[in-house]
Amino acid sequence: MYVPSGNLVYQHCLQLRFHTLYIHLVQLGKREIILLKIWVTLHKIIIMDKHIIISKGTELLRIPAECLMFVSSDGNYSNVTTIDGRTKLISLQLGQVEDMLQEQLSDADSNFIRLGRSLIININYIYFIDTSKQELILSNCKGSYHILSASREVLIKLKAYMETTTRRGDER
Repeated sequence: MYVPSGNLVYQHCLQLRFHTLYIHLVQLGKREIILLKIWVTLHKIIIMDKHIIISKGTELLRIPAECLMFVSSDGNYSNVTTIDGRTKLISLQLGQVEDMLQEQLSDADSNFIRLGRSLIININYIYFIDTSKQELILSNCKGSYHILSASREVLIKLKAYMETTTRRGDER
């Protein structure tokens, strides 16, 4: 098995924001094993990198799945918002976007959930749910912060879903 040199692995780690992890692991003194583990992890990330492709007419929008924060409806259009705060208006209805997500991502890869008639969110970015204020805050904890509105009923169901999936994940 080919293992890239330490410098190459370090460059990849910097690009993928693993700088802190790299330095911490190298300080453990098991450089060869650590480099191998990092290389395997990077290899998995590169292979498993999923992109969402939204294509209509003369336009194509390509977004890494983990960078898509939410999609909101705007009449017969949809606003696609990414974690860097960019929003792109596309000429597809929310249901069409939902269908594209289901087609392009397997159930295991999908972290997207439809909330009512107006939102599709990436559940990885749920930061705060307030059912009484009908408020949902999505954040990546690095500066991207979006306050969204949803019906009380939808937020109650979302809160219950998040509680059960979190508990199930803690049991593992």
